[in-house]
Amino acid sequence: GAYGCTLNNCTLSSNWAAYYGGGACGDDVYDPFLLNNCTLTGNLAADTGGGACQGTLNNCIVYYNTNGDYFNSSLNYCCTAQLPDTGIGNITNAPLFVDLVNGDFHLQSNSPCINSGNNSYVTLTNDLDGNPRIRGGTVDIGAYEYQTPTSVISYAWLQQYGLTNNGSADY
Repeated sequence: GAYGCTLNNCTLSSNWAAYYGGGACGDDVYDPFLLNNCTLTGNLAADTGGGACQGTLNNCIVYYNTNGDYFNSSLNYCCTAQLPDTGIGNITNAPLFVDLVNGDFHLQSNSPCINSGNNSYVTLTNDLDGNPRIRGGTVDIGAYEYQTPTSVISYAWLQQYGLTNNGSADY
């Protein structure tokens, strides 16, 4: 899907690689990649790292890729099925897309990705739809910002402690 580049607010879906990194691939030394607020899903690598290989991902969803969501990559404030060895603020809850099968990667109202990113990794003021990138005070993980969050607290954090995300637990 992408090699050795920087991408912001994008989706990489249904790509295939003969060896590594179906969604995004790079070289640790010469051509590393950087992804900010991207969604990588449905990608395949014949060997490993179906979603991503040898790069850095910030505020990204890397889920439902074949032969591993990532390999030899640093993930920060990302949503992926297995916690990476390097990076901070990651969650393993399923992202809860509106319609995964038909390629609608917008977040459902109860997605743990809402308000769970890190604002310092935001590089553009709008999401992939052209909507404001930050709603509810904290950026969402993935390419699309949920436009009407009912809580300003990380939905993943609220869910972890059995609290509602309707705003009643905010105070």
